[in-house]
Amino acid sequence: MEEYLSYLKSKGRFTSWLIVIFLLILAIPILIQIELTFVAKIIGLLLIVISSVALFYWVRKVAGSKVIKNRVALNANDRFWLNENIPFYRLLTRQEKGIFEDRMSLFLAEIIITDVSKEVPDKAECFFVAASAIIAYWGLPYWNYGNLKEVLVYPDNFDENKLVSAKGHILGSVHHGGLMDGTMILSRTALIAGFRNSKDGRNVGIHEFTHLLDKSDGHIDGLPVGLTSEQRKIWLTVYRNEVNSPDFHLDRYALTNEAEFFAVSMEMYKENPSVLLKWHPELHAILSDYFNKLPVN
Repeated sequence: MEEYLSYLKSKGRFTSWLIVIFLLILAIPILIQIELTFVAKIIGLLLIVISSVALFYWVRKVAGSKVIKNRVALNANDRFWLNENIPFYRLLTRQEKGIFEDRMSLFLAEIIITDVSKEVPDKAECFFVAASAIIAYWGLPYWNYGNLKEVLVYPDNFDENKLVSAKGHILGSVHHGGLMDGTMILSRTALIAGFRNSKDGRNVGIHEFTHLLDKSDGHIDGLPVGLTSEQRKIWLTVYRNEVNSPDFHLDRYALTNEAEFFAVSMEMYKENPSVLLKWHPELHAILSDYFNKLPVN
């Protein structure tokens, strides 16, 4: 609120400058008309000085109002941590690891990560969150996280009222509309567990960032953003074939709706693509068309 009030005050001061300059401009032809040419010249010089000062002041205010977010630098210990704790990162080439680290640096600089149970979140949980985002978008020519501003990390699973409880069954959520439109919630327990076992195709971080990717076109509808009309038809055909197949091997939560099908499929595709290829070759093929080649474990 104080920043907003300061902004209003500075805006008012700038408006005052404009009024003064405008009145001086109007005064010059009037003075010339009544043959006060010397005074008009003085005012003209004064006008140049005032305009220059006003322009200088405005440029400084604009430059000062821009918040330049520096990348969060990763050191050798951080890279060692990634190699030990993020299986996806471990499979990348040296060049790809550099890209992964660069995107993590940007994510950590731009997105606020808040652990609701701690004053300051642990570096490890921040890395798990950022890695989830990078992996979910890996293979795309862009990694725009839309209007995401903050990721809230809850200590454990939560209920529909966003309260951690023994009956909490929600591992994560992406909000669509409302006051929390730019917020994601992740259970710390589930987030870390998703990286402890990289073979089971269950990773809540990847799951929720897939929903965020899905949201890029304004709708969380289970249709990957950017598909052509023909590709959308193919995707929907694959979706119907998969959910109606008696040999459905993915987590049954995928059968909830189209959006959850996309998110659950992505968990397995990003964690264990060779298993998805074995179980659901058509689904693997269409996801491979959507993303570039992924590291194979």
